[in-house]
Amino acid sequence: MRILLALLLLGAAPAFAEKACFLSYAGFEEKVPHLDLDACPGGAVKPEDGFCRIALSGAEVLIYEFRHGDPEPCLARVDRYAFNDFVARFGTTYTKP
Repeated sequence: MRILLALLLLGAAPAFAEKACFLSYAGFEEKVPHLDLDACPGGAVKPEDGFCRIALSGAEVLIYEFRHGDPEPCLARVDRYAFNDFVARFGTTYTKP
């Protein structure tokens, strides 16, 4: 999982500069264990622009942000938080928007 994230982070800048999709949602959905979210933590992305997925890796919380694209959604960024930092910032409960 850490290798995949490193590749995502290292390869993301050139891919976005070219407007290419480094990782499509279909590829992510198939290979990365995650949970769907109805809204991105902190309202980082409006639903009409994209969506987020969450995963746990040890004591870290990973938030994957996807932006709607043509022909399919594409990974835009990955935010990594220590679990306690995530809870301090976003709380321990989730309310569907």
